[in-house]
Amino acid sequence: MRAAVFTEIGRPLSIEDVKKPEVKGKEVLLKVLATGLCHGDLHIIFGEWKDDIPVSPPRILGHEIVGEITEDTEHFKEGDKVLVYNAFGCGTCKYCKRGYPQFCEKVKILGVQEDGGFAEYVKVPSEDNLIKIDNNENPIKIAPLADAGVTAYNSVKGIEEDSNVALIGTGAVSLIALQILKSRGIKVTVVGRNQIKLNKALELGADRIIQVKQSYSEDFSARIGREKFDYIIDYIGSDETLRDIVWALDRMGELRIVGEFGGRMEIWEQLLVLRGLRIRGILYGSKEDMINVVKLYNEGKIKTLAVPYKLEEINQAIDDLMSGRIIGRAVIIP
Repeated sequence: MRAAVFTEIGRPLSIEDVKKPEVKGKEVLLKVLATGLCHGDLHIIFGEWKDDIPVSPPRILGHEIVGEITEDTEHFKEGDKVLVYNAFGCGTCKYCKRGYPQFCEKVKILGVQEDGGFAEYVKVPSEDNLIKIDNNENPIKIAPLADAGVTAYNSVKGIEEDSNVALIGTGAVSLIALQILKSRGIKVTVVGRNQIKLNKALELGADRIIQVKQSYSEDFSARIGREKFDYIIDYIGSDETLRDIVWALDRMGELRIVGEFGGRMEIWEQLLVLRGLRIRGILYGSKEDMINVVKLYNEGKIKTLAVPYKLEEINQAIDDLMSGRIIGRAVIIP
């Protein structure tokens, strides 16, 4: 089968003919229909996760997968279209039992610890992590729900309808989160550098946009004045975005950090205590989150903004993502 293979840190992915996966036991073979390209893939390619999440090449990346069942299983029939909930935990630890296998110490993720979806076929450890979708749905549009959609849903979960929310960043996760919030009538400000993406945020219902031209800290503070937010969600997570951001939180406000660009932050302990602030990290989401975000998509409340590329064009897609030319999510079609 054809696959895009990660062979070495910093090098383009290699389009190769590789052996088709063989399955046994509870494993399921999917014909890949589409796989989203995530910044996480870029972190792996450029070695930015090599210390925390080492990936040993050769490896087929791609963790945002929609596929087709190739053979009848206990719960699915050949030809069924499915989304992959991509966190395969041990099933017995406290995190797995609570429904958060992404925090399991033994977690396996297709496209990270195991071969993923930038290929014609992918082997899935268990059908328990598959969610059936309508066979009439366009897999290209559905694929981003498997990660960007799940993460977006989790990142805005529990936000009250009378809240004032700021979203930092204009990538796919942020734009999906914006739509979820607006479907609930919540006031949202979107902050970013790319004017075209900010315009898309307005189109999707943002109440206000703030373009950053110098530094996030200075430009954001200058535009909001004395205004405070109940929730600030950082979809970038860099030194620049995290610097001084907590000062824009209202009393009992919450900072949620989703982006994984390795930023560091300093905060006065008294600021946390006297204002009752909270800081949370958001990693992926639960299988229930995936079911819920698919429901929102089916109800027409969110768009995934998928931008299709052929498998052979994956390195161009990577370049376009790095350069900020993609509004939404690049999706690779084998």
